[in-house]
Amino acid sequence: MIIKGGHPYQGYSVGILIFDNKCYPMPAGNVGNATSYPFPVLLRQIPTLEDNPYPPVVDENGRHTHQVQLCIEAAQQLERDGVRAIAMACGFFSLIQQAVAASVSIPVITSPLIMIPVIRQLLMPEQSIIVVTASARLLSEEFFSAVGVDRSDRLHLVGLDDSVAFNSICMCAPGIELETDDLRDDVANGIEQVCTLNRDVGAVLLECTSLPPYAAEVNAETGLPVFDFISCIEWLHRAVVPKHYQGYI
Repeated sequence: MIIKGGHPYQGYSVGILIFDNKCYPMPAGNVGNATSYPFPVLLRQIPTLEDNPYPPVVDENGRHTHQVQLCIEAAQQLERDGVRAIAMACGFFSLIQQAVAASVSIPVITSPLIMIPVIRQLLMPEQSIIVVTASARLLSEEFFSAVGVDRSDRLHLVGLDDSVAFNSICMCAPGIELETDDLRDDVANGIEQVCTLNRDVGAVLLECTSLPPYAAEVNAETGLPVFDFISCIEWLHRAVVPKHYQGYI
């Protein structure tokens, strides 16, 4: 049997692009923690990118903005390094899904928001979806439409805009310590408030990629299916590294 190399890094199915110069704690379950995955991932910082691209993503000349170009170049480098698929470490990257996917020849998933159309098909027509986000104030229509989602289609936003724990380390905060119990409570309380007012909720999507560590507890407390980016990336992995089944019949 002949096998082929040609890449400097091997044994990585998925490459994860993360912000540069971030040292806040990323517990298991966070997209930036390598132990969140049951397979090896190649984590790479996007050089000099410390915040998300925001609208518009092109300048007055129709060219991608500098921030978008940084993401494209980082994705292209990951492809050259040999990964088979790419994910990005913040839900707000949905804005550049099309730009990044068009720049490489391997699959790209930039944000958990890309799962909403699939989740919608799994639910009863009248059911709604809770989207837990870093900031309900900043998550504007553009971030949804970039991945083919209608913001007005039975979605409830739970934002961590006022979470002291979350904003001590994220949203460009410099903190390097996180009170995980407080963040868990902020997520759970926000979801509970929406469920109390809306009896039609059928699922929860953790849009923020720092929140998968709390998915199991949200499920236990609400009884609702909880979707997050780690499970999405595992699905992506299985697409580019299909399982070899063994068994009997």
